[in-house]
Amino acid sequence: MKAVRDLRVIALAFVAASIVGCGSDSSTGPDRAPADLGVVLSEMSLPSVASGLVPGVPALPSTSALTPSSCSYSSTSQSFACPTVTASGLTFTRSFTLLSGSGTPQSQFDPTSTAAVRTTTTTTGTITTGGSTMTVDGHDALTLSGILTGVHMLDGTSVLNVQGTEAGSTTPYTLSVSTTIASLVLPASVADRWPKSGKVMVDLTDTMLGATTTTHMAMTFNGTSKVAVTLTSAGLTLSCTVDLAAQSPTCS
Repeated sequence: MKAVRDLRVIALAFVAASIVGCGSDSSTGPDRAPADLGVVLSEMSLPSVASGLVPGVPALPSTSALTPSSCSYSSTSQSFACPTVTASGLTFTRSFTLLSGSGTPQSQFDPTSTAAVRTTTTTTGTITTGGSTMTVDGHDALTLSGILTGVHMLDGTSVLNVQGTEAGSTTPYTLSVSTTIASLVLPASVADRWPKSGKVMVDLTDTMLGATTTTHMAMTFNGTSKVAVTLTSAGLTLSCTVDLAAQSPTCS
């Protein structure tokens, strides 16, 4: 049991490292001004978390960051609809909304008044890789605020439902992953790599052979590479520190 829990904690560390990477690569200096919509959308381009949570579940394809010029504004939805992307059997439908300081949707980006950007993505389809087949249905909504102040904070939720079979087996499984990003203050530059504060929380339910396992994981950032991780599964709780800067993160 402890080995399985350790695997999931370490997997979450890799998920968090991916989130950190997306947040830090887009900045080239100590300050974020002036704001650029393409850079903001790049910060919000997060990978799927499902593949890292349960050993044996193959990785899902990822998509590139949204390109503002390829998206069209709709006065009906007050958001920008972006081209549908298909990769390895999965279809990604994406859009984003520009928000003023009062939360009012905007029809164009303005570096002097656009205070936040909200993105939504739906993922559907079937993927086969490494001998494993999965049917995927997911949705995520992320909001990056603080554009006017330069202190970028990421909040959002993601729900991913998967049905499939593991590689080399005909035994079916179902997997539901709910992820919450809460007040994650992104680093302001490449040199200042780690989020200043905030949490990433994951709730996972997986069912196989009639048995259901639920797992809750939480990772709390403090501005350094050493992150507090808590995992609760099957009534047991494990708390430890994971160093995301390590080549092979471990739970200590």
